[in-house]
Amino acid sequence: MGNLSTHYPTILSLFNRLARPRGISPDVCTYSVCIDCCTRVNQVDLTFVLLGRLLKDRLRPDPMVFTPLLKGLCRDNRITEAAAMVFDKMPKLGCPPDLISYTTLIKGYCSAGKTSSATELLEKMIGKGGEFKPDVITFNTVIDGLCKEDAVNKAFSLFEQMHPLGVRPDTVTYSTLINGLCKQGAIEKALKLLDCMASKALEPNVVTYNTLVDGLCKKRLLENPGKLLQYIIYKGHKPDVVTYNAVINALCKKEENEKAKKFLKDMISRGVQPNVVTYNTIMDGLCKMNKLQNAMKWLDEMVSKGVSPDIVTYSIIMDALCKEGKTDKVEELLDDMISRGVQPNVVTYTTLLGGLCKMKELEKAKKCMREMVSKGISPNVVTWNIIIDAFCTTDDVMNILVNMVLNHGAQDYSAYVSLIKAYVKRGNIDEAMCVLKRIKQEGLKLDIDAYSPIHGMLIEMGREDDAKDLIAQMNEKKADD
Repeated sequence: MGNLSTHYPTILSLFNRLARPRGISPDVCTYSVCIDCCTRVNQVDLTFVLLGRLLKDRLRPDPMVFTPLLKGLCRDNRITEAAAMVFDKMPKLGCPPDLISYTTLIKGYCSAGKTSSATELLEKMIGKGGEFKPDVITFNTVIDGLCKEDAVNKAFSLFEQMHPLGVRPDTVTYSTLINGLCKQGAIEKALKLLDCMASKALEPNVVTYNTLVDGLCKKRLLENPGKLLQYIIYKGHKPDVVTYNAVINALCKKEENEKAKKFLKDMISRGVQPNVVTYNTIMDGLCKMNKLQNAMKWLDEMVSKGVSPDIVTYSIIMDALCKEGKTDKVEELLDDMISRGVQPNVVTYTTLLGGLCKMKELEKAKKCMREMVSKGISPNVVTWNIIIDAFCTTDDVMNILVNMVLNHGAQDYSAYVSLIKAYVKRGNIDEAMCVLKRIKQEGLKLDIDAYSPIHGMLIEMGREDDAKDLIAQMNEKKADD
């Protein structure tokens, strides 16, 4: 049917013709189709108009009418309205929700991060004695939501309830649980579940294997990645770029870059094209081994292969260049990066600032700071610390630092803390106290990071009574919080 949104006016026009006097009266199925079309083109509010017309035509809706409406509300994160529809509106209209209605709402809860509500609804369904017995899709939805929230034990509890209810777990169920276990580092349990899966005559898919490969690699338990890849291929599955990336990443961390390059060649020979993550992984491994020139060659190769570098690519190379003191090359790379449409972020500028400050190129660092602020990029705590270490004894840059804090401080608590540290390093205790006062006025939550530098300096100055007062203020603030 092509792009449905282009047919939207035609659908409505046809529907209106049907609804005209003396025309063919739309039935429930017609309304259902029209409501579904409206939600697919993000016109959820219009579905309520259609629902009103359906009721005006004295038609009795069925759950098929409400399902697309529920999907649209959940997609737009209007979960409260969706729940009211299921628990209140539908029963009042003589249309009790069915399994699909409940499953749709459960999926909406999970997508909105309300997994506890989804679990509660699933348990109600289980407790209704089979009236709305959940199916494998319902269970998979909640199990996936729980695993994403790292509540794997709760997910297993639901998994164990499936069999007594006559619901057979499928490949998705097992893959989801294996993924949850791998993220927790429970690789042995994940492997046991894989064996259990095989005993149930369920075939793992490439997603299952990718999860295991990634988990095994991160735990450094995969002695011979090649054998596992051969096994995956033997089982009839084609390893994809995710599979290879996990293995290549593991090899690079073990500084086995030659093996990593062999796997890269193998993946290409099997028709799997490397992506930006593949190249970034290899370049990062080389840079950590102080092989910057080799990494630069890989950058040229990825560009020649039509793979566009991203912000991570440039950050890896820039960091390595800065460590070697090649700040001019970093500035060239920054220009190249911008020309390719990759916008620098706070990490980019912080990396460059760190390199410039390390090389004592303070004028270039000041220019970098101004450029960063002009682009609306707020410094992070690492940026502030670099600036303070390099410039806190320099009056003109101290003014830049103060202006930066005034521009960004209300949005960034670390900016104020950094300014306090800068004043303390300069011996300006009164200025540091003023910044502390400003933090309070901004309504930001104070912690030990703000008080500690001032307290230390007061002790050094012999102002013990003032130091005690400061501690009292801090304790009073904690009590208020």
